[in-house]
Amino acid sequence: MVGFYVMLIEFDGKKPKIGKDVFIAPTAVLIGDVIVGDNSSIWFGAVLRADFGGQIVVGAGCSVQDNTTLHVYDTVSTVLAENVTVGHGAVLEGCRIGANTVIGMNSTVLPFAVVGEQVMVAAGSVIPERMEVPARVLVAGVPAKIKKELSGSALEWTGKAAQDYQRLQARYRAQGIDWLLVEGDGGGNGR
Repeated sequence: MVGFYVMLIEFDGKKPKIGKDVFIAPTAVLIGDVIVGDNSSIWFGAVLRADFGGQIVVGAGCSVQDNTTLHVYDTVSTVLAENVTVGHGAVLEGCRIGANTVIGMNSTVLPFAVVGEQVMVAAGSVIPERMEVPARVLVAGVPAKIKKELSGSALEWTGKAAQDYQRLQARYRAQGIDWLLVEGDGGGNGR
C-alpha cells in the first residue's frame, strides 16, 4: 500500500477532524476548524480553509471534488449536509447546502446563501449573497435563478451523484491511494 501525507493544518489551536472511511487526495489542503464526516471524499487540489472563526462542516457521504474551495466568511460557517456533491472548481463561502444537493462545476455560492435539499445548481452558476433556494429545484445563471422544479430522473440523480463518488473513493482507498496524518497520531483510516 502506498501512503501519502496530506496537508492537515492546525490554525489558532484548531485542527481538522476526519471521520471514518474518508478519502482525502494527496494534494488536498484542510486548514483549521474543519470537520469531515464519515464516508466522504475530498479530491485532488481541494482547499478547505476555516481560518476566520467560522467552521467548515462536510457531512457524511459528501464529495468535494477537484480544485474546489470551501472557505468561511468571517465567523459564518460553511456547512454541507449529508450526501452533497460539490463539482470540480466550485467555490463556496459562508453558506449552507442541504442534503443530496449537487453543486455544478465552477459554480459559486456566496456568503449567507442557503440552498435547500435535493437541489441541482447548474455548472457555472453564481448563487448570490443571502439567496434562499428552496428544495428540489434547478437553479442556473449569473446570478442564479430558479428554472424549474425537479422531478423524475433529475430528482433521483441528486442522490445518485453522491453514491457514485462514495463507491469511487472506496476504490481509491482499496488500492492504497490513501492519506496519513502528518502528526503521527494514529493516522488516516486507522493506521
